Formats: sequence, structure tokens, C-alpha cells
Amino acid sequence: MSVLETLDFQPMLVTDVFDSMTASKAWYDKSKLSLSGVPAFPFVSRTRASNGVDSFCPRQEKEPEAGNAVTIGLDTQTIGYQPVPFYTSQNIQVLRHERLNENNALVLASLIQKQMGKFSWGGNGATLGRLKKTHIMVPVLTNADGTIEADWEGMDRLGADLLDEVSSHAHRALTGLALLMTIRSQG
Repeated sequence: MSVLETLDFQPMLVTDVFDSMTASKAWYDKSKLSLSGVPAFPFVSRTRASNGVDSFCPRQEKEPEAGNAVTIGLDTQTIGYQPVPFYTSQNIQVLRHERLNENNALVLASLIQKQMGKFSWGGNGATLGRLKKTHIMVPVLTNADGTIEADWEGMDRLGADLLDEVSSHAHRALTGLALLMTIRSQG
């Protein structure tokens, strides 16, 4: 039985899954970033590419956002996971939970991205108010009193399973490519 088949998915408000959801306090207009120093911090913008990382920048006047956070660009409906300290452009929401990690963040970012598809540009665009009212289908545990809570351990297992599957596919593809290159170089 796969990990996915062992989980019970139920709708939960995004605000009930995460401990906090706030606008980034470490935001800068990219054109006003100080470029003096070692560019060691990801600069997260509202781009879909590279997990939202637009570029890297040196330490700025403001402290960076702590790593281990899911980021959402509301107006572009972009989602990412930031494992290390980072800076952002404007309009980036930062979601946190003490049990968030690389494995379950993969699952949660995918689930949130799926729901962001219901928002469109213009009058029905993503806003903080709409995001706070958004339900996502997450693995849950049902308590004795019938209440549900996010199944963080289940999301950890699912995320690890998905990462293993991607790694296996990539390994097989690279092995096949290496074999093909060997055959071509001999022929």
C-alpha cells in the first residue's frame, strides 16, 4: 500500500494548517537592494521560476526572513518553499509552522498551488482575505472528540515518498543517458 493510500484527506482552512501567515517583513524593491557584499541570500519575488528565487543579494539593513517557510506571491499566485534565510519583493506572504520541513512543505506547496488556480487576475484575484478563507485538502488526524488536525507525520511520509520517486526517476534517466552516450561514443 502506498503512503498516499494510508492518508485521510479532509478540507482545512490554510490558517488552521499553519501557525502564522504574515506579509514579509524583509521586503525590498529589487532596484533599491544594496549590492555591496557577498550575494548569499535568496531574493524571493513573484516569479514562477526557480522556487520563486529571482536572484541572490547580500545582507540588507533589515534582517532576512528566517528560512523554513512557504512563500506565496498573491498577485501572481506563485508558491515556493524557502529552506534558508531570504529577502523578498513586495506582496509576498510568509507561512510558518513549527513542524514545517522540506518533505511536508513539498506537499503543502502543491496543495496550496492547486487551490490558487481558482483565483484569476482582476476582480477575483488572490487577496490575503481570500487566501485566509481558502480550504486545502490535507492529510488529517481525527481526534477522539471528532475534531481534525493536520497530519504532519503523514505529510512528512508523503513528501519523502514523492522525493524518493523523483530521485529514482532522475537516476534511471541519467543512467539511460549515460548508457546511450557510451554506445554512441563506441559506434
